[in-house]
Amino acid sequence: MTGRAPRGRRPAPTNRDRLVATVVVGWVAPVQLQGDPYVVAADGTPFVAVGAGGICPTVRVGAPAGGWAAEQVEPAASLAHPDPDANAALLLHACVGNRVEVQGGGADGAVGVVTGSHEQFGAFRHLLVDFPAAVLEGITPEGRFAVRAIGCGLAVDGLPSVVCHHLSPELWDAWGPRQEEGRLVARAVATVPPELVGMGSGRWAALTSLAVQTSDAATLRRHRLDRLRIGDLVALRDWDARHAAGHRPGAVTIGVVATGTSRRAGQGCAVTVLLSCADGSLVAEPDPAANIAGMLGIGMPSGRAGAAPLTPTVSRPGSSPAGTG
Repeated sequence: MTGRAPRGRRPAPTNRDRLVATVVVGWVAPVQLQGDPYVVAADGTPFVAVGAGGICPTVRVGAPAGGWAAEQVEPAASLAHPDPDANAALLLHACVGNRVEVQGGGADGAVGVVTGSHEQFGAFRHLLVDFPAAVLEGITPEGRFAVRAIGCGLAVDGLPSVVCHHLSPELWDAWGPRQEEGRLVARAVATVPPELVGMGSGRWAALTSLAVQTSDAATLRRHRLDRLRIGDLVALRDWDARHAAGHRPGAVTIGVVATGTSRRAGQGCAVTVLLSCADGSLVAEPDPAANIAGMLGIGMPSGRAGAAPLTPTVSRPGSSPAGTG
């Protein structure tokens, strides 16, 4: 990882020299089927949902979030710990940008990077890690993944009202949030209105993800959210995720798009929270290139011109157009 903030943008000072590194471990999260194979889209259409768990060598951070024949597809490697309490600790400690080493199995010694986390309430909590394509093809079930977790407890000097979650010093340096006139200015691809935030409300931001609902194509186009990529940094307007996540006028939360889209009501791209503030001290600065793939030198960095719409239109006889994921 060699990402750096843009020239002339010195990252705001933090308490990074006082952070504690902890090694936490996980294994490949198995692909699971809980109950009926079908789920129901927002338009009432049943479909088989695939995309969560296991290893996904075909989708990596930097790829379009939409257009896949999948439901909230998790890029690259999905990790978890079999003990629920240890798994919660894995997601709490591991931060976006942290180094992950494979120990054992067909990819022994390979190194990857944490790209986000994804919670499906009542079903699973997964840590998402990017590896080079050849490594993803070689990972075998017996391999253990050791995360050098550092970033939990990160704080911005002089801005105590800005709360950090899942944010490593490596990503901080590459992203380059800066202080201007008593506020923290951080780059983001787009701003999401509060009415589009779905699953994750009321949950602890340090352990969950927030869903940007993607079943309504027209609303996404209106807010210029129809061509998001996995790894994009996005701002959530009027959303407070300092502790328990919920609506608060004037609050701003910034996170990373960790998964692909969803066809279901209340679901969508899972966003892993990075920064949140409720008093106006956090400002999102528009930047169409604000994606962690380019910042950290991982995944599939590319321009935005070829991004597929998040909800391509599908017409069926006798029905109105419906969004697909």
